[in-house]
Amino acid sequence: MRFKTLMWAIVFFVLPATVIAQNTKEELIQELYGKSGMEKQIEQLPLLLQVGFDQAVAADDRLKALTRSVLGEMRSSIKMVFAPENFKKTIVGECRNNLSADDLKSILGWLNSPIGRKFTHLEESASTPEKYIEMQRFASQLQKTPPEPERVKLLQQLDSAVKATETNVEVTMNTQLAITIAIASSLPKEQQPDYDNLVAAIEQTRPLVEDAMRNQTLVYTLYTYRSVLHAELRQYIAFASSPAGTKYHNVIISGLKKALLEGAYKWGESIADIIKQSEGKSEA
Repeated sequence: MRFKTLMWAIVFFVLPATVIAQNTKEELIQELYGKSGMEKQIEQLPLLLQVGFDQAVAADDRLKALTRSVLGEMRSSIKMVFAPENFKKTIVGECRNNLSADDLKSILGWLNSPIGRKFTHLEESASTPEKYIEMQRFASQLQKTPPEPERVKLLQQLDSAVKATETNVEVTMNTQLAITIAIASSLPKEQQPDYDNLVAAIEQTRPLVEDAMRNQTLVYTLYTYRSVLHAELRQYIAFASSPAGTKYHNVIISGLKKALLEGAYKWGESIADIIKQSEGKSEA
């Protein structure tokens, strides 16, 4: 009887503590996602894919041959397949599986600090189509007035610490993959290439994409952090290089890559269905 009483005491006192700990971690993850600026930046990804799709249509005769109605459905399906909530689910899952409560508290300590909030605000503000146009003008001005070498060196260190170029490369390559799968899915089934071959072909472009993204990232950081002091950049680098900061950025890249890859295949399936349905209507 004493043993049974002890067992129930453990259940009643330990189990609630475990549940509370899990809830606390989940709350930390949700707070992290909201305060990191990811939410606003990820909202731009479907727009980026739609722009890429429009460019592909303009350049590919096979896509041009499709009806305006079919192309419209293909374009509209981007918002559903690459919906921000799909990215959130994957990224939150990566955080849940790979970041401890202590990691989350350390990361939130940075994000909630005045300097952390400043960087997040600047990054969110720069993630709009209007700012992208301004950035292009800023890039042309850099040719006339190059940045000081120390500034460039600090921003390159920050790029390496926060894995900005690496993230941009993954987003760009998986965007290319999604567009390529979309084009392949519009072909007759017997002409469609194997998905693994498509992935291998896209992977061959990685060195060129890395060079281009490294240059674009430098322009982005020069523009976005133009009001930031050298000392503040060093603080950001110190956080990003810490164990928690390193894990954090690795998790974000992993989550983005998984969400984009999963979305690319789903989009291919969606386009195949759209083509099939359109053929059924024309036959009727």
